[in-house]
Amino acid sequence: MKKLFSKFRLSRIRIKLFAVIFVVLTVLLTMITVFSTPVLFRAFSLKTYRDLANVATGIDSLIPESASYYFDLYSISVNNNVSFEIIGSDGTIVYTSTTNSAHGSDHFASSGTVDSEYSGMHPSDGRHNLPEFENFEILRRDASNAEYFVFTHKLKTDEILHVYSEVANVENTVSVSGGVYSLMSITMICIMSVIFYLLIAKFTKPLVKMNEITKDMAALNFERKCEDYGNDEIGELGNSINTLSTTLNTTLIDLKDKNEQLEKDIERRHALDNARSSFINNVSHELKTPIAIISGYAEGLCEGISDDPEVIKEYCQIIHDESRKMNALVVELLELSKLENRVQPFTPDYFDIGACILSLTGHLSLQLEQKGITLVNKIPASLVCYAQEDKIEIVLKNYITNAMSHCEGEKIIELDCTDKGKLIEISVFNTGKNIEKHDLPEIWDSFYRADKAHGRSENRFGLGLSIVKSIMANHNCNYGVKNTENGVVFTFEVSKDSEYYDNKEQ
Repeated sequence: MKKLFSKFRLSRIRIKLFAVIFVVLTVLLTMITVFSTPVLFRAFSLKTYRDLANVATGIDSLIPESASYYFDLYSISVNNNVSFEIIGSDGTIVYTSTTNSAHGSDHFASSGTVDSEYSGMHPSDGRHNLPEFENFEILRRDASNAEYFVFTHKLKTDEILHVYSEVANVENTVSVSGGVYSLMSITMICIMSVIFYLLIAKFTKPLVKMNEITKDMAALNFERKCEDYGNDEIGELGNSINTLSTTLNTTLIDLKDKNEQLEKDIERRHALDNARSSFINNVSHELKTPIAIISGYAEGLCEGISDDPEVIKEYCQIIHDESRKMNALVVELLELSKLENRVQPFTPDYFDIGACILSLTGHLSLQLEQKGITLVNKIPASLVCYAQEDKIEIVLKNYITNAMSHCEGEKIIELDCTDKGKLIEISVFNTGKNIEKHDLPEIWDSFYRADKAHGRSENRFGLGLSIVKSIMANHNCNYGVKNTENGVVFTFEVSKDSEYYDNKEQ
């Protein structure tokens, strides 16, 4: 029931158009039917006038002296279904067709004195709309109360001719014609109503579909499209709706993408604000301790806390060590800032990363020996790549020193490489504890240290992996970390040749 009601509502324009046309058609045909009676009566009256005038002309054309004169009069009366009378100049009846007799005629036996019908008639009440013609009128006979059309004509013999035709004959004809016309009007109303409804249904069908499609568009559903309805205004409207639908769909998709990008930008801005706040707090924290130590020992020296040269030397050494740590922190911060802001130009070149690793591990051999760490280098001595040598050396140094700081258990650090087509993946593995899952995505942030057990004595500020992240971003190469069964492995990629950067923006 609800579906049928909905369909009716969608087709209400069809119902309205049909109702308007039906009412107009009905009113028009009804008015024609109503006004047809006086019009038909007037038309038949005109025809009667012409018929009576023709009868009068025919009678006037007869020769009174002829032997067939009265017979011809009789024939005219019968053939034309009219009655008439001829009145002489003295007012007597010369001939009357109602009694088929003539006063004093040799052709017909006289029936005696005959009264004129015309003298016994009076004008009608005027309810009929009679055409205005000379010598033509409607009279009522008092005896029978019947109405007659009367045409009066003066003959060539100076006699007066009155020709009569019953009004009832015309009224009956008008009544029958009106009934037939009413029946035809009703039939036409029914037939035309069906035809108009089918035509309106065909005409409004595209409008109903367009209405449904625009409702879908209002609900942000742009899948449905209007069909091809031709080259008229409806067809143009359908094409305009399709164009509007496509434009709105494209605009909404673009708006959605921009909104998502805006949300990402807002999130990124919040993240940057949080990172900036965290960065300031971390820098303040890292600088606060050495500044406090330097200030404390310097104040002691100024106040002459001791005269012992060994004590004074120890104080000075502590101040020097803390100053060196502060300087190292500032240097790393400056390096990180340059990398993140891309102040320095990106100038890659071919170099032997295998030789670079051999040189770096050679410099760290003494520290490895002191910590009891075994270094296994599986990278070929000659391995050419295309990158910034000084930056990649920083990445290697940070990875290896980080592995040295967290190497435990068997105390093994293993360097290896994997050919990945246009790239070479370098991996640095160390035995020891796994990194907690919640710490894995955070270790690349500035000043973040997953292992809080290592203190300031190792000069680690939590900036090394942040620097690695920025260097790899500048190289458009991947980097990462994952836990293994007995340790942790850090990886990064370098390109084999310059072709890798041909289609990449720097």
